Amino acid sequence: MRNANKMTLLGAMLMTAVSAQAFNVKGTIVDKTTKEPLIGATIQIEGTTTGAITDIDGRFELSNLKGNNCTLVIQYVSYQSQRITINAGQKEELVIALAPDTQTMEEVTITARKNLENERTLQLERQRSSVAIENLGAKEMSVKGISNVEEGVKKITGVSIASAGQIIVRGLGDRYSTTTLNGLPIASPNPDNKLIPLNLFPTSTVKNITVSKVYEANAFADYSGAHIDIGTKEQTGEDFFSISFNTGGKFNTLGREMYRMDHDGTLFKTPSLNSQLREMSLTDFEDYARKNTLFNTSFDVSKKNA
Repeated sequence: MRNANKMTLLGAMLMTAVSAQAFNVKGTIVDKTTKEPLIGATIQIEGTTTGAITDIDGRFELSNLKGNNCTLVIQYVSYQSQRITINAGQKEELVIALAPDTQTMEEVTITARKNLENERTLQLERQRSSVAIENLGAKEMSVKGISNVEEGVKKITGVSIASAGQIIVRGLGDRYSTTTLNGLPIASPNPDNKLIPLNLFPTSTVKNITVSKVYEANAFADYSGAHIDIGTKEQTGEDFFSISFNTGGKFNTLGREMYRMDHDGTLFKTPSLNSQLREMSLTDFEDYARKNTLFNTSFDVSKKNA
């Protein structure tokens, strides 16, 4: 009986020693289709922080593992993960093949628009254009205090405006140029002039102005001076409100003598004639004008320094 107990105790001690013995795991991670090694794949023992990363040949090694077995979790980007249970008595190296994780995505459409109001963007448009063009954006017109398209065109090299409002390009008059709105031709309201009055377009509605002084394939060939295209802003559907106020002066008048006539009213208010005077007869009106001041002023001239 004592011998039997001794044998049982000895067997238990031997099993404990075997179970406590550490073991190693080696292997290679490859692509299931091409059989090429996968560099940088991660191998981690499930439930622990112990793991390894495959080298340039796709090989890995885990040392001093405790217990009778362990579960390896193998992961790699764009590949399906695997879980493999390894026993302590396994000696041969592992060859683990990962299958690509193929997924079909829905169609994605990406839409981008160029900001053709920015001065930098318009400069790139001039550089990439196959013809010689000049352009002016909404932001530049806002900085320079331009109120309409006619004033903006005068800022472009080679373009001038005559006293009658007609455009002159390199000495060529109105009949040698053409105007389009967003690339589409528009008729002039004046039968004597070919171009429309450009002061009809306020800069608040204009995105950019493009002036081409050479022939283009996408424009009508009925001009030899310039082709002026007015691009309008796009309606975004959002409410907006804007207000601006501009003022100016000349420094060469400061401290100089100036003559000023007496007047009634201010910069924002001007005097008006009494409405009852308009209903008077000519005789009564002349008599009233001799005895009374019509506009609350004597029109006297005074001198003062600016």
